Amino acid sequence: MKQQGEIYYHPEFKFKNGERSQKLIILLNAPSNQEPCLFVKTTSQKRYKPSKPGCNELESLFFIPNGSPAFFEVDTWVELFPIYEMPLGDVINNKDIEYKDKLDGKTIGKIIECLFVAEDENIILFHRKLIRPPLQNGLLKLKEKWPRKI
Repeated sequence: MKQQGEIYYHPEFKFKNGERSQKLIILLNAPSNQEPCLFVKTTSQKRYKPSKPGCNELESLFFIPNGSPAFFEVDTWVELFPIYEMPLGDVINNKDIEYKDKLDGKTIGKIIECLFVAEDENIILFHRKLIRPPLQNGLLKLKEKWPRKI
């Protein structure tokens, strides 16, 4: 079963413009058998990107400095939009798509929070429900209302 926060290497990742390239991609949801996988891509190319760790909502980027988490050996930017949809079967059956690691819950949570801050108006309802299921959304709203730390 695929889990939110898993990192994959895709040797022939297809961009929205049709071009293909090697990419590390991060799974945003935990798909069931009939649901697609939702991915965002990463880049290590700094060109004009901010180096402030964490959420850079104006640029729709989440910056991960090298070694934090340990998997990323170079500075890495998670490009929060667009979201790429792939059928679960394509991910499971494509032997070239290679599982690499899994982000801890705190990091993937921050990436998803940043995604919703930066791209809230651009995330379609279907993707919203897969990334943040209704129960999880309800819990987040309760946390906002009563932000007491345990």
